[in-house]
Order: sequence, then structure tokens, then C-alpha cells
Amino acid sequence: MTEKNDAPSAEQAFLATTSHEIRTPLNGILGTVSLLLETELDPAQKEYAEAIRSSGSRLLDLLNNILDYARLDTGVPEIEPETFCVRDLAREVTELLSPRAHAAGLDLGVLCRPNVPASLTADAGKLRQILFNLVGNALKFTETGSVLVDMDYYDGSLVFNVRDTGPGIAAADQERLFDAFRQTSSDDARKDGGVGLGLAIVKRLSEAMGGSITLRSAPGAGTCFRSKIPADVIEGPEAVRSDRLAGLSIAFAGLPASTALSAWGALNDHGARISMVQNAVEARRAKPALIMAAAELPERSLKALTEIAPVLVVLRSADRGLLSRFHAIGVAGWLVRPLRDRSLVERAALVAAGTTGGDEEQDAPKGGRVLIADDNVVNALIARRALESAGYTVTVASTGREAIDSVENIPPALIFMDLRMPIMDGYEAMKALREAGNTMPIIAISAEINPEIERRARKAGADGVAAKPLDAEALRRLANDWTARRQGAA
Repeated sequence: MTEKNDAPSAEQAFLATTSHEIRTPLNGILGTVSLLLETELDPAQKEYAEAIRSSGSRLLDLLNNILDYARLDTGVPEIEPETFCVRDLAREVTELLSPRAHAAGLDLGVLCRPNVPASLTADAGKLRQILFNLVGNALKFTETGSVLVDMDYYDGSLVFNVRDTGPGIAAADQERLFDAFRQTSSDDARKDGGVGLGLAIVKRLSEAMGGSITLRSAPGAGTCFRSKIPADVIEGPEAVRSDRLAGLSIAFAGLPASTALSAWGALNDHGARISMVQNAVEARRAKPALIMAAAELPERSLKALTEIAPVLVVLRSADRGLLSRFHAIGVAGWLVRPLRDRSLVERAALVAAGTTGGDEEQDAPKGGRVLIADDNVVNALIARRALESAGYTVTVASTGREAIDSVENIPPALIFMDLRMPIMDGYEAMKALREAGNTMPIIAISAEINPEIERRARKAGADGVAAKPLDAEALRRLANDWTARRQGAA
């Protein structure tokens, strides 16, 4: 393979600059609104703030699709294979989109079939973009119910089945869905506010990777988009499964459909026996060692379940304010959806053994020093307030050079590095930090994320790459995840 030139073309440079300049103030609006929504607001104020967030998110989606499509039009996309964790890739996408799903009253989950390998080699950046567009599209057109990412592996290919409970699509409309600037009807265009590029981008990326995109749908029966992409196995499914929960009987009470399927897949991989119950009477008959119950169940029903077996309540991130009520009822712990496989298995084992606790975020290390390198004052303020509220000590640098100087003075536990900064950009700063022997996690942050930017960022030394806008909850989750990984590896 020949060495690639990292220098962007004139068209790519124009797109990157335009993207950055338009997205930056929009990110500031969305980030500030995310902080505002965490404060005490009266009902009217909350409604106004939610309207700003909804409109801003719609505008950001539109901008992303237009720029992504224009980028694909500048040439054939290069394929950059890398080894990646299949489950982590799907989790990253669903966690990013879960606030949108929950705000619309929809459930969102991931089901990993038993033969899905632990690790694969393919272009992870393009796979992530395909999945993001498919899930985002499903959420736009699903008014009630759920969206499920159903993953499988066969014939040497990774398969994403994105299933929704939306209105379905007539056969006559399905043929033109993957055409640019086409939607099934003018009513859909008015409802979506988009221009019909998301699925066209998915089709181009899928075919560039040697794969395919198809769909099955009928009016009133929902839709399933299937992306099938060739990928080589690095670690097989045996690396994922274990007997840790062998014989453990777990009952699901009232869990939304996608969350229930997601939990079933993870727990079944580790030997648990799952049953579905509707109420305390059925739970007594099932005689479970552990009950996973939906936070939406009536308080009386949750209380009755706690008298049968330890209860893990499953809630949305926005429902954390209700934790004191759940504690008073007597639940043994909680989990936040969309569920994380490792956290779910760990928590189920601990609670079944008599240990109480929350989800993985409760156990993540709080505090520590975080460096934010970002030349935009508003973005830096949003990140600082979000992380300080979680107990972190935050230092801000406005250039790559300032970031290097700050690390030399007081090495942080974690760095959030904006890629576009004056004097010295994030790529140069990360490269210099790694050459100097610094090993702390660095998360590259950019208003524009595409496979090429991901490749360049990781080559420069980034451990992870995240797209703006990062709301307060997403920033805290990233900080907790990466500081926990570092302490676990120490």
C-alpha cells in the first residue's frame, strides 16, 4: 500500500473550513441549551429551550448531510481498514443518538447476535457513519415504539439490521429512497425538514466498501434497513461469551421492546435464563434471582417487585433526578439505557450476589484534572461547566501550544483536544505530546467528523474521536469512561 498524502485537496480544505465556521456557533447554541436544560426551569422555559435544541439539532443534521454528500462528490472515498470492537462501535452511535430518541418518547437498543465477533477489521469510520445515518433516519420517521440495531455476522460480512416501528414504506416508494434529494413523499419532506441525502450517503459508502444496503417494509409494518459490509474476523464470538451468569434466573418487567432485546442478547451470552413478566404475580411464579424493571412502572408495582427479588430499575439518563424515589422504594440499583453489555453483566452479577449499586457511571472515578484545548470561548465554557459539575478540575488552553505548555506544568488525567485551533492545531499538538512521552488519554474533538479526520487524528495520537456538539451529559460520560480506563490499566 502506498503512503497517503495527508494534505487535503482544495475542495476538501474548502469543505472543512466551511463546515467548521458554520458548525462552531451552532455547537455553541446546542451546548449552551444542554446546560440550560440541566437548571431549574418553569414549564414554559423548558418548552422554549427544548424547541431551541430540537431546531438546532435538525439544522445540524441538515448541514452534516449536505457537507458529507459534497465531500463524497469530490472523489471516490478511500477505504481505511482498522481493527475495532463491534459492540463499542454500535454503543457509541446509540449513546450519541439516545437523547434524541428519548426526547421523542422512543426506545433505542442494540442486539448482538451470538455469532457476532468481538473484533473485526474494516473501515470503522465509514461503518459508524452508515449506522449513524440509518439510526437517525429511523428516529425521524418513527412516532411511537422503538428502533433496534440488530447486528449479525455471516458470509464474511458484518450485518446491521436497523428495525423501526414506524409507518412503513409502500413498495412503489422504496425504489427511489436511495436517490439523492428524494424522499417518499412531499409530506415526509415537510415533516423531516431535510433534503433526502442520508440514505444516498449510506448507499455510496456501502458500495465503496464492497457491501450493499437493502430494505424490507410495508405500510403499517415498520421498516428494516439492512447494511451488509465485508469484514475480516480478528476475535471470534467465543471471546464475548462466558458462563459468568450460568443458571441465573432474571425476569424482565415492563422493559421497552428494544431495551429488552438488547438486555436479553447480553445476558444470554453469559448463561443467564430470561423470562418476561407483566406484574408481581407473574414474577412470583417465575421465581427469579433478579428483576430488571422499567422506571416507567407505577411506584406500587415497583415496590411489589422489590419484595420478590432484588430489582435493577432501567431508566433514561434524563430520569436520574428520580433516583431518590427509587431508593425509597427499595430498588437494589439502576442502569441507564441504552444499556452497555459489560455494565449490564457486571451489575447483574453483583446485585444477584447481594451487592447494591447504580450503573457504571456510579463506579467511574470522579474528580481528577482535565485539560480542554479549544479556541472557542463558548465551547470551552460549556465543557468546563459540564465537567466541573461532575467533580473534575478543569484547565483551558486556547491553542495547541498552550495545551503543550499546560501539560508540561501539570500533567492532566485526560485531554479534550479541538482539532482546529490557531498557532498550533490539535493534530500538531497531539503529535508533539506523544513524541514527548505523554501517555494520558487524548480525545480529539471536531465540529466535522468523517473517516479521513478520524484517521488523521488517530495517527497523530488520539485515543478517541468525538463530534461536536457534545452536550453536558456526553462530556461527563466520556470523561468518566476514559479516566476509568486509565485507572484500570494502571
